[in-house]
Amino acid sequence: MEKDLKNSTELTKKLSESQTLISISNKEFTLNEMSIGKAKNFAIEIVTAVDRLSAKTGKDITQMEVSEMLTVYSDIVFEEITKLLNWIFSYKNDGYKNIEKEWAENNLTIRMLIEIVKEIARQNQLSWLIPFFQEKIQIALRTT
Repeated sequence: MEKDLKNSTELTKKLSESQTLISISNKEFTLNEMSIGKAKNFAIEIVTAVDRLSAKTGKDITQMEVSEMLTVYSDIVFEEITKLLNWIFSYKNDGYKNIEKEWAENNLTIRMLIEIVKEIARQNQLSWLIPFFQEKIQIALRTT
């Protein structure tokens, strides 16, 4: 475990193969490995969130630049991000207190979101997750 903590970034600390501590601003979140059923529901939830964002904006979010996403549609984007993070972090975390959209807006960075996605993919062996995000937000990632 000592080796893992030395190699970790300031954002994540691997507590075990199935549990990661994520520190954002003054809050710590425990990310737990998902059961097969929860991972299936996560896949459905993430695809649905992307579809909801496209429907709410009236645009294909795969074609949006990050500046447009975060300036023109920030309320919608951060609402979806907050829902997803609360859904993920509340798993097997009794007493988890939901974060608010305003907190997410003021404390999250693109780098943090990418690191969280990578850790979810690693922890749950979801090899499709990173390519899915790269495909869905490739223009945004290219312009950052």
